Amino acid sequence: MEFLSAAVLSGVVYDLIKHQVQVTAESLKEKLRDWVIDEAVAPALAIEIEKLELNDEMSEKAIERQISASTDIQNILSRIVPNTTNMIIQNHSGTGDNIGNSKIIR
Repeated sequence: MEFLSAAVLSGVVYDLIKHQVQVTAESLKEKLRDWVIDEAVAPALAIEIEKLELNDEMSEKAIERQISASTDIQNILSRIVPNTTNMIIQNHSGTGDNIGNSKIIR
């Protein structure tokens, strides 16, 4: 199973800092909406990122190094997995079936 990597997280954090958005549980959940983030994990991740004292003068690579060096953040990242739910949105007009998944015919 694939987990959220320090490289992906550093890109998200870099974008937030670059746009002068505070790194909070809500801002992380918004940016990481393609990942399954538990309600308890997002605040813990935000707190650990806050402890790193990152600033807008740091490069994305420097932020990645800081994140990779933190064992607490690495433990949190190992619990965040990709969102694998499939949502099918279909529009149908006319005759016939509008089947989103497997159709069973008896």
